[in-house]
Amino acid sequence: MKPSFSSPIRPVAAPVVVAAALTAVVFLQPAVAAEAVVAEPRCPSSVGAVGFPIDFAPLVPDGQTLIVSGTLPAGVSLAPDRTGLFGDPTTVQKVSFSIAATDGKDTTVGVPCTIDVRKAPTVQSIAGTDRYDQAVAVSTLKFSSAKTVYIASGAKYPDALSAGSLAAHHEAPLLLTRADTIPDAVLDEIARLAPDDVVIVGGEASVSKAVHDRIDARTTATITRIGGADRYAVSRALVAHPEFGYGTGGSEQAFVVTGRTFPDALTSTPAAASMRSPVLLVDGLATSLDPADLAVLDFLGVADVDITGGTASVSAAMEASIAENFNTVRVAGSDRYQVGVSVNKDAFAAAPDLYLASGTAFADALSGGVVAGIEKSPLYVTTPGCLTNEVYLEIGRLAPETVYTLGGPATLGAGVTSLTPCGLD
Repeated sequence: MKPSFSSPIRPVAAPVVVAAALTAVVFLQPAVAAEAVVAEPRCPSSVGAVGFPIDFAPLVPDGQTLIVSGTLPAGVSLAPDRTGLFGDPTTVQKVSFSIAATDGKDTTVGVPCTIDVRKAPTVQSIAGTDRYDQAVAVSTLKFSSAKTVYIASGAKYPDALSAGSLAAHHEAPLLLTRADTIPDAVLDEIARLAPDDVVIVGGEASVSKAVHDRIDARTTATITRIGGADRYAVSRALVAHPEFGYGTGGSEQAFVVTGRTFPDALTSTPAAASMRSPVLLVDGLATSLDPADLAVLDFLGVADVDITGGTASVSAAMEASIAENFNTVRVAGSDRYQVGVSVNKDAFAAAPDLYLASGTAFADALSGGVVAGIEKSPLYVTTPGCLTNEVYLEIGRLAPETVYTLGGPATLGAGVTSLTPCGLD
């Protein structure tokens, strides 16, 4: 706190008062500096994968360097700037070591760390002849049966995006259909799954009555349609539905994403499902939360809202409107790929598997995101042809057993299926 100066009553006393005050300031400065301490370093990720980089992020704050005691994994060393670790593990092993931080004068006590280096993940492709067959392929691989099946349009993404986290919450597959006719392979898959309930997402303009009738003729399941006047009304109706949404148990947390584009909602689906939270689509260009959206969030008992995407996706004015009623955090990035990385870093400290999909086409990832959510595994979108560098580093951070690629070579490219990065500095 700075000394408070007042005008002296007698001019002759002024020099004495000022001198004393200045002296006090001089003597206080060393005491403030002495309070500075070296921050304790953080351990790197506790897992690693052979051939993939160890976490590049600094383990100490600016102005401090790292001291390592013990043995690091083969292929890993102290980074040249001595703020973190560097390198690609070369051997499956589990090592323990300690790290300390120093500012050149003071040094922290060593922090024990462990890295379990696992074998490089196996890559498994899930691909179909088209988007409808793709969804069937995901369902066939991951479900032997299902109590509930969700059906949404494969021609437009909003209804399927709204259904994704809910299908994962209910451990149900999401299948896609054309508006006027349902492919035979999809009908066959519904019959194989033998559900008690089929939930049609969207109005008749998205999934026609003819499709409803064909499903009804093929299965004994009860069919429920959840629709609305537009994509946002459908999202609200789904989220608040007492049986097939979150209406009965509610949720303290919700993800809010734009309904105008698909990537942010795609990567939010598994993250939200892992936290047992719904994904609500909003008009991201609006300047305030729609009263109907607010009513749904209040109905669910939501206290915390995660906004996915930057201000180009969900406006700053919309964020301010949400923050008036909820604890609000925005998870953003420089582009759709970085947003996905940011979302998954927040949501997943570990993951059994990892899912990859194109960031420029939505259809292949819709059903895969549901399965990722059920398994508590992340979904990343990437550029066609190669892995974005950030996604490549995430594979090293999480060391999944299997990386599932959603879509064929025409959608993803050979560089993605071989887990080749676009190029690291």
